[in-house]
Amino acid sequence: MFEFDSSKRKPSIGNRANKLPVSMFSAFVFMVSLLHMPFSGAANELSPDEMGTIARISSNIIANKQFRKHPLDDEISEQLFTEYFDALDPGKYYLTKEDVAEFADNNRSLDDQLKLGDIRFAFAVYDRLVKRMKQYRDFVRKAIDGKTLDFTKNETFRFDRKKAERPTDAQLPELWRKKLKNDLLSLKILDRSMKMEKPKTKKEREQNKITRLWMKRPEERIKKRIDTYLNFLQKKRGIDRLEFYLNSLARIYDPHSAYMAPKSAEDFDISMRLSLVGIGAVLTTEDGYTKIVSIIKGGPANKDGRLASQDRIVAVAQEGKEPADIIDMPLGDVVQLIRGRKDTKVTLYVIKGNKGIQGVPTLITITRDKVKLKEQEAKGTIKTINAAGKKRKIGVIDLPSFYIDFKAAYEGKPDYKSVTRDVKKILERFNKEKVDGVIIDLRKNGGGSLSEAISLTGLFFSAGPVVQIQKASGGVPEIGSDYDQKSYYSGPLVLLVSRQSASAAEIFAAAIQDYGRGIIVGDEHTHGKGTVQTMFDLDNVMKYYGVKSKSGELKITVSKFYRINGGSTQMKGVTADIPFRDITDVMELGEKHLKHALPWDAISPANYAKQKDFSQCIKHLRLKSEQRRTGNPKFKRLDLMIERFKKSRGQKTISLNEEKRWRKYLDEKKMYEQQNRLLGLDEKNSGKKTKNDESDLFMGETMNIMLDLLNEGNARRTTVDVSPILNDPAFRRQ
Repeated sequence: MFEFDSSKRKPSIGNRANKLPVSMFSAFVFMVSLLHMPFSGAANELSPDEMGTIARISSNIIANKQFRKHPLDDEISEQLFTEYFDALDPGKYYLTKEDVAEFADNNRSLDDQLKLGDIRFAFAVYDRLVKRMKQYRDFVRKAIDGKTLDFTKNETFRFDRKKAERPTDAQLPELWRKKLKNDLLSLKILDRSMKMEKPKTKKEREQNKITRLWMKRPEERIKKRIDTYLNFLQKKRGIDRLEFYLNSLARIYDPHSAYMAPKSAEDFDISMRLSLVGIGAVLTTEDGYTKIVSIIKGGPANKDGRLASQDRIVAVAQEGKEPADIIDMPLGDVVQLIRGRKDTKVTLYVIKGNKGIQGVPTLITITRDKVKLKEQEAKGTIKTINAAGKKRKIGVIDLPSFYIDFKAAYEGKPDYKSVTRDVKKILERFNKEKVDGVIIDLRKNGGGSLSEAISLTGLFFSAGPVVQIQKASGGVPEIGSDYDQKSYYSGPLVLLVSRQSASAAEIFAAAIQDYGRGIIVGDEHTHGKGTVQTMFDLDNVMKYYGVKSKSGELKITVSKFYRINGGSTQMKGVTADIPFRDITDVMELGEKHLKHALPWDAISPANYAKQKDFSQCIKHLRLKSEQRRTGNPKFKRLDLMIERFKKSRGQKTISLNEEKRWRKYLDEKKMYEQQNRLLGLDEKNSGKKTKNDESDLFMGETMNIMLDLLNEGNARRTTVDVSPILNDPAFRRQ
């Protein structure tokens, strides 16, 4: 979400759902210790005293400016103590109970240390992590060189360690032995699967040649992976090391607050300007894997069509070069590999999100490009449907974001670009063409400008409140209202949403629902991000404390959104009036899955007049939709796929017996291929989805709901085959 600060003459930027520095620089972006680190005088290196000052001032700003306004006290200290250990070693593979106990005296004093600018604890713990990683490196080399690992034994490994206890020193060797066996088996199964697949096309042969460069012996690849990771830990500059500790503090307050060192802040600014040349995907890390959070509309990955949320990238290859294994690689380094010059190609080795835990990578080559604003603009299409002998015109608006050219708007340029202006033109065309109903697709809309969310809502009703904003400073909530008395479209309206619809998209959907202006269909609920962030540039502050080098930025949650009915959009999002079952139901998508997310609550409702009560109408529409989906073989197949995926995700352990592991892979491979056939997808179809992909399935049902809405009051249910429309190339380009 954006805030506009006119005194700076530029937008003060928050973020869209999950597009966080916390996500971009999360579990495996580590900083390195100061205690035994010589300061070499490298460019822009800060002294320990300067970094202590940054820590002191930053922690004070976080405590006093963040929405919770929780003082920096013993309670925060205890949480920071645990959070920092978990953040450094989220899998609980390296830092032991004895390590934690050794630093336990700091448990209730970290608040006092930060107030004094004392950051020795952070770097001492980090030094311990480096020490443990060296021990693990030596353990791995000895185990591999001594050939002590037996892959015929019937053992299991618990790979999901989020809720596991930390090992003791005595338990560490056995945990490392099983971890190493699991890592090696993953590569062994991958190698066997790659040898089993015979390349058929020239493109497949070329990709196979690249893969062969990557397929060194699993043992050598594991050694190289650990050496690379350890080298990364030891080379980070002091300020980049400090970033991780202060990020741990910020995340205790909420998952969208963060400290960004100068390099991270620069990367964030580039990404928010959409001038970053890459593939157009938002990434995070989970259990050592680089995972796709979302695909940016209009970017190269979006146009290619093969990458999706929850996919995991395990290797990255530049054109004609050996792939780099990126498992356990820090996300900042992964991002650098994926970035590159415009029009160059990058090949990703991707385990699809709907594959099992032992998936084999699909090779996806994407040409790098900028995410162009033109591609993110709202687009409108009119489709004519013959339903029950009557022609119906349905207008469909694809709305990827709530954009605005802040600079042009501030300068008073009359033709500045904004989503409200673009949608207004689309609606004027729809009205001229006399459409019977309008569908707005918000499935990929991660948010944007708050002012645009308000003004866009106003296109569909006369003036009134749209959103309530409660600031951290308290007081009476500010009401964001649309003052344009004119309604630009007053006919039937349906919004199609998903768990990726967030922030400004949720404000828009909530207001449409509260006013009774339209019906919400799609995923059970939207993302649930009901907070606003603002940026604090530390450079201007730190110069008064003698810090002359760049100091980074703070991103802090300062406000919270509430619907005009009084409920927050935080955590719960907007609930669909007619929910569709989707594979995202069993994925951890949404604010409620983020650690330390601010809670849902409610305030007094605003003064507004509901335009229509859809409650009885929705019951009929929901029943008709459920009957239609129950009888639709495509939805039945989707349900089957969801149940299988749910079962796969429920697994917490995996076999360490190679033959059992291989059979498990073959079973999952067969299941995945069946799923693709059932849904009409073909991985080898040059990245182009065929006619029956699930996105079109949901749009098709949304169109049928619109037809039911138009015919509400008639006894007969209207069902029409909309697949010819959905597969019309002119429509699919939108």
